[in-house]
Amino acid sequence: MDAFLNNMKKIYKNEKGIGIVEVIAALGLSIIVLTSLVSLSLFTIRSSLHSKLMLEGTKLANREIELVRAFRDSSDEWEIGGGAGGGFLDDLISFSCDAGCHMIGLSVHSGAQITPITGPEAITRSFRATKIDGITPLQSGDEEVRISVEVSWEVGNDTKYARLYTDLTNWANK
Repeated sequence: MDAFLNNMKKIYKNEKGIGIVEVIAALGLSIIVLTSLVSLSLFTIRSSLHSKLMLEGTKLANREIELVRAFRDSSDEWEIGGGAGGGFLDDLISFSCDAGCHMIGLSVHSGAQITPITGPEAITRSFRATKIDGITPLQSGDEEVRISVEVSWEVGNDTKYARLYTDLTNWANK
């Protein structure tokens, strides 16, 4: 038994500094793992915010298109003409919706609308009413209208967009 103990003392006598090397290696590996987890967490939070805002923006764009469609359907006439107002096309022309408008309920308003959401973020929404080419302003007598909705928001220094469009016609011949 004494020979065994003497043999063990000789083996461990040469390995006194091994413990500190193992601790430093384990500490280095732990730092690499923790840095990776923090990086993954930041990426997940950023992706979650982007997805939340994209969903909210798309939902607002769809809502805006549906409000314009409901406004068209509730108008007595497609066009009364002569700038008299009251017709769907007349109202879009009189509000200069080729430059940008927004809907509140079933009424058209000039310019974009800013909708605050949770935190410091805000979403800006507006629609443009043009001829079917998406560029040319509306004129009296047009039977087709392109409604292009743009919803935008900022994340950091980047501006993100959700864009939708639909074409409306004088299908009821009112």
